[in-house]
Amino acid sequence: MTGADRRTQVLIVGGGIAALELVLALRVLAAAYVDVTVLAAELELAPRAMTVAAPFGRGGAQTHDWDRITQDQGARLVLDEVMAVDTAARIVHTRSGRRMPYEILVVATGARRVASLPGALTFGTTVDVGAELRAVIADLLAHDSASLAFVLPSPSIWPLPLYEIALLAAGELREYGGGAAVRIVTPEQRPLDIFGAAARDAVMPLLDALGVEFVAGAVARTVVTGGVCLGDGGFVAADHVVAVADIEARVVAGLPLDRLGFIPVDLHGRVAGESRVYAAGEATSFPLRQGGLATQQADAVAEAIAAACGAIGDPMPFRPVLRGRMLTTGAPLYFQARPSGQSLASARALWSPPEKVAGRYLAPYLASARPPRIGAAPLAERAPADAGDASDAVTLARMLAEAEARCGNTSRAQQALEAARALDPERAAAHAVHAANGRPAR
Repeated sequence: MTGADRRTQVLIVGGGIAALELVLALRVLAAAYVDVTVLAAELELAPRAMTVAAPFGRGGAQTHDWDRITQDQGARLVLDEVMAVDTAARIVHTRSGRRMPYEILVVATGARRVASLPGALTFGTTVDVGAELRAVIADLLAHDSASLAFVLPSPSIWPLPLYEIALLAAGELREYGGGAAVRIVTPEQRPLDIFGAAARDAVMPLLDALGVEFVAGAVARTVVTGGVCLGDGGFVAADHVVAVADIEARVVAGLPLDRLGFIPVDLHGRVAGESRVYAAGEATSFPLRQGGLATQQADAVAEAIAAACGAIGDPMPFRPVLRGRMLTTGAPLYFQARPSGQSLASARALWSPPEKVAGRYLAPYLASARPPRIGAAPLAERAPADAGDASDAVTLARMLAEAEARCGNTSRAQQALEAARALDPERAAAHAVHAANGRPAR
């Protein structure tokens, strides 16, 4: 049966970055084979990536209208919120009482940003802390002996915003003659450890130039008067403490969930035990959650759906490439890395258009005043990522599990290991068999 004979009904639940990338990718890969409906709780899409700049007068997140997006892409929009999924009947139940049927369902509901460190000012939640951060900087300018700590509470939290707000705050303090001590407190061993040696070599001179102290291997537990208590009994002095937000699952009833409420998926985004249900982005159990990775997961899901509909051949699995554009007091820095070893850092853009969220289809779409025909101009890599390894996603999940275990975060470590097993069930089963036989898996 060809795409012209009958279109598959695809329902995308969610209104964030992953959902938009999926809409764009399906339009390119399988336009004649699918009819797409987007179920979004809000009309506006507002990527969080640029919110780090707002407290420093350097712009903020732009908003994008889902109604216009779906019209551009030939999709249907329903403004409502998913409450539950009946996978046996292939029905989505919404808050308003709708019963929405599907043939293929993609869950891209995202996650909640929550406070990560009691007593700290939390950056990155839905609450606008810009005014509070401005007040902190004003207090530090008034008291030269005061100090400020920026805290990354967990190795699984995307670290780039922490470094951005630390650099921008330190730059403003130095510009206006403030002598307050600024510290980054992190469980990492090196700055932006997840991006490898190239990032460390690029970022450390920036921290040194602004007098930002780097406190490595530090697991923050609580904030008390005068500073931060660490998991090993240590203490970091600080009159003000700013932490980046943590991630909490948006639970969708009726779907398989892991121990923290996230949805386990394989390398093609298929939900465990559900042949017609996929998930992408922060709703999934993949332990590192970031916009660029969410778009890569969405691309894998789009390829899997396109292949299932007969639009393409073998679909490409999720092979994460870590990309980050870091705001500094001067020109931005660009980082690119693979878990299998590639590590790049440059003052020149490593991809084009050089958007904060480097989605294959999303970046050129959002970079244009009038969206282009995406298929003709996807994201271009100026420094192409190497082919990597087929197990890069599993490797990264296991790396994060080990990092969380070292920090004493047992539940997060176990969740990351479970995510690794879900990503590649066949390899996980092979490892289990070899382990039972006392032989290493190949």
